[in-house]
Amino acid sequence: MDFISRCILDYPNIETGGELFGFWSVSGTPVVLYAIGPGPSANHQSTFFNQDTEYLNKVGSVIVDHFGLHHIGEWHSHHQLGLAQPSGHDAQTMFTTIRNHNLHRFLCCIGNCTNEYSTLNAFNFVDNRQYSRAEWSINDLESPFRKVIDEQLGVLLQMPRTRKASYKAIARPTTVTSQSVPSYPDGYWLNEKTNRLVLKDILDYITSRNSSLSTSVNMDPSRYVHILSQGDSFIEDIMFGEGFPNTAPDIKRIQNGIIQSLRCPEWSLTNDIFSSFANYYSSIHTI
Repeated sequence: MDFISRCILDYPNIETGGELFGFWSVSGTPVVLYAIGPGPSANHQSTFFNQDTEYLNKVGSVIVDHFGLHHIGEWHSHHQLGLAQPSGHDAQTMFTTIRNHNLHRFLCCIGNCTNEYSTLNAFNFVDNRQYSRAEWSINDLESPFRKVIDEQLGVLLQMPRTRKASYKAIARPTTVTSQSVPSYPDGYWLNEKTNRLVLKDILDYITSRNSSLSTSVNMDPSRYVHILSQGDSFIEDIMFGEGFPNTAPDIKRIQNGIIQSLRCPEWSLTNDIFSSFANYYSSIHTI
């Protein structure tokens, strides 16, 4: 838990992740004994994370062959999106992994963070295309596996830069959102869980349109969410202000020290916030 917290806090505005090693009990409970984070060539983006497969293969072979542990799951963060459960894409990836590797189950942990701490929620996926939230039972002691495997891996192991862990573990399925969702202003659209899923869809859409840009999610001092897309010579800042989605997002382009507001003639809100945003954003970029 300490190691994963430090990894998550390394990347507060983009996704990161790693793998979980241990064993399955007779009752089907995952027992996590060791975790790794991202490899040096991992792909971190605002809406997805791809592990460095060469790193995973090298480190994983040592953990499995030398210590007899099994690769039982993976973890990744949704950083400050406030999305504390697997997305639809996450779920599909887990079921595909189970099918392609002839597994019966796989553990997926979703991390979130603020600038001060991280959280980690666990979900058990099974081969009948179902998954459920799992409770944490944490042994509060220094793991003997952590020390001995770290020593065996030596310089091959990528360690997190953040020195001190800070996390709030969600212990029971019924105590979900308050610790894993950022503190938004009263009445803000992202206080609703369904709208946090919409934000994830918006991020996916922006990333698909601007695959060459670096995209991240940030929260300003007023606790409003911004999506920043950075190119070689400009930054596009999309702010979802107090009135969104009843009013248009505030979109600006910052280039050579000049701030230009990008506006479409009309913001048209339908029952589908995502479609309204996509139409508006597409119109701006075709003007």
